[in-house]
Amino acid sequence: MAQSQHRTVPDEVTGDLYAEIQTFYARQMRRADALDIDGFADTFTPDGEVVHADGGRTRGRDEMVAAMRARLPRYQGVATQHWFGHLLVEQLADGALGVSYYTLVAQSEGGGLSFQPAYTVDDVLVREPGGALLTRSRIIRRNTPGQR
Repeated sequence: MAQSQHRTVPDEVTGDLYAEIQTFYARQMRRADALDIDGFADTFTPDGEVVHADGGRTRGRDEMVAAMRARLPRYQGVATQHWFGHLLVEQLADGALGVSYYTLVAQSEGGGLSFQPAYTVDDVLVREPGGALLTRSRIIRRNTPGQR
């Protein structure tokens, strides 16, 4: 994974932690799909960073919200659902969690269904003082032939 050093034997995570991470993503992406921009941004640390597949970068919740609001017109009348799978989770040296996964975005409009290009995403999740998970960083890469 991009954020961590290569290891020959990854640290195992518990089933409970894996389920917690999947639930975190389910809640996070339901907010995005419902166009709850502020709620989605709140799932990131205040200084959270996203590097998009096109090279664009947003830093902090305010910048993230502004960028998402600018893209709202393209989602008028479109139902979007993000699907995540094949999550790989590892404990990082600083106590954070490195999570790498595949994502597929389905969009329906006027009775038709289309899929966006497939992406691989590398996140770093951290716990806030109250114990909830937040995304500290996200790197999104468009999948290409031969990519692992």
